[in-house]
Amino acid sequence: MTDIQGLIAALLPEDLAVLRQRGPDQSLDRDMLDTIDRAAGGPGEGRGYYVVRGSLIPQERRQYYLREDVAAAIFASWTLEGATGADT
Repeated sequence: MTDIQGLIAALLPEDLAVLRQRGPDQSLDRDMLDTIDRAAGGPGEGRGYYVVRGSLIPQERRQYYLREDVAAAIFASWTLEGATGADT
């Protein structure tokens, strides 16, 4: 079971900034997959937060993307942060 808010809280601010800069429909590179795995608890633990689009074979050509609900939560929290900062 995934804990999307827990994952977001566990990501370093600079990692969250990179995710947001690249957009919700970005292809995740190996470094970002490792970052998500680390935030989720260790190697391979982030697999519930990203999915493969397209062919599974060959493995080295797989394209990984954030799950739709994960991307929505990451960008919703960013939008809320921006709105909160705008009022102060």
